[in-house]
Amino acid sequence: MKIRATQLGAMLVALWTALSAVGCTSNLATRDYNLVFTNVDALEYARILCSGIEMQDRHTCLTSVMQHVKEMRDRDVTPSEVLDGPFVVVLRDDLYRGNYVSQPFAAAFTVSNGFNVCRGRYNAFAGDTQAIFKVRCDDGSTGSANIMLDAAGRNGVGIVDMDDGTRGAIVFGHAAVGGAYL
Repeated sequence: MKIRATQLGAMLVALWTALSAVGCTSNLATRDYNLVFTNVDALEYARILCSGIEMQDRHTCLTSVMQHVKEMRDRDVTPSEVLDGPFVVVLRDDLYRGNYVSQPFAAAFTVSNGFNVCRGRYNAFAGDTQAIFKVRCDDGSTGSANIMLDAAGRNGVGIVDMDDGTRGAIVFGHAAVGGAYL
């Protein structure tokens, strides 16, 4: 009986390793968004940006976003791209698109889904002790957002937690946000 239990354990470890290798176990909730930066691969950007796309078109969306990231990742950043860029929030299956502006001690973003506009900002000079965005939307909803830079450049991912318990995902930066479906 022990041999079978050992074999089962080995098979489960092998299955877990295989699933991890292909990204099936990736869970954005397990990221530590208190870190300053991490490695973000093109597939993670694509999964977030294409999450609301119909299944029959999702592969095309994923491919388009991943190709954009590949083309943009190693290019030189222009001076204006250092301080601002595209910012996308996926919240309640809605794609909110907009822009961010950033300086070392203050940042802000504005995004819209076409009906609702949400704004987030933090400012160390105004007393904010953490780089956590305070989020306020025109529909009256509020929350907070936390982002993390990709180690490869001025792009990254994040989360937005609304006060009603809704959690959304964030993708930002010129190399991360792009593709035919955006």
